[in-house]
Amino acid sequence: MKKIIIISLSILLGACSTVGSHDRPSSYYANDSKPKGLASDSLLGENDQKINELLYYQVKLPPKNRIAILKLSQDNHWKFYSNDFTSLTTSLVDGFISELRSSNKVYDASFLPAMLVPEKRTVPTLREAAARFQADLLLAYRTSCNSYNKYRFIDPNETKAYCSVEAILLDVRSGIITKSVVSSQDFVAKKQKEDVNFSETVKKAELEAISKSLLEVAKQVNNFLSNVAVIGKIPN
Repeated sequence: MKKIIIISLSILLGACSTVGSHDRPSSYYANDSKPKGLASDSLLGENDQKINELLYYQVKLPPKNRIAILKLSQDNHWKFYSNDFTSLTTSLVDGFISELRSSNKVYDASFLPAMLVPEKRTVPTLREAAARFQADLLLAYRTSCNSYNKYRFIDPNETKAYCSVEAILLDVRSGIITKSVVSSQDFVAKKQKEDVNFSETVKKAELEAISKSLLEVAKQVNNFLSNVAVIGKIPN
């Protein structure tokens, strides 16, 4: 995994947490009388039969999978602010993807091509876009950061804030959300001489915090993949 570039920035990472959904126990599928299989438009219906199919469907994946990554939040306006920000953003993405690709169940993890991303982002349209990319799984996430404004009354050159990454892992074949993860990272940042303004200080700290949260998300996804049922071997 590519090492995250360290910027000259005083940042103290505080409390962090990562909470992921629990995998279903194998005993859940012990009753063979439970409904199996899903219709192609399974997520569009709301009748009892389809609800039961969704609840009892057992997700099975190939031995090797492609993960299509989709970022739902829009906060790229700092990316080309300076070389430091470009390097930080690149390292963040490389580290995230490298961690996903480290799983022996993943042969590729790449961002879903922008030209395939529909304007109306619904589960059916995103499934189709991921399928055109021949992805077995879709990992969609969004980031958010908030500052504690009261903290700056103590020192106007310091900020305390937290960043969160919310992610879901969707099985493209069935439309089932197989995993959900929320990872949050607190941080304290202090303005440095090389920072043009305090906003730059905060943004650098946010990128560091988001990077750590994304790595935690990737680890949770890989842990899920290590235990998921397998469809069968893919022909050579």
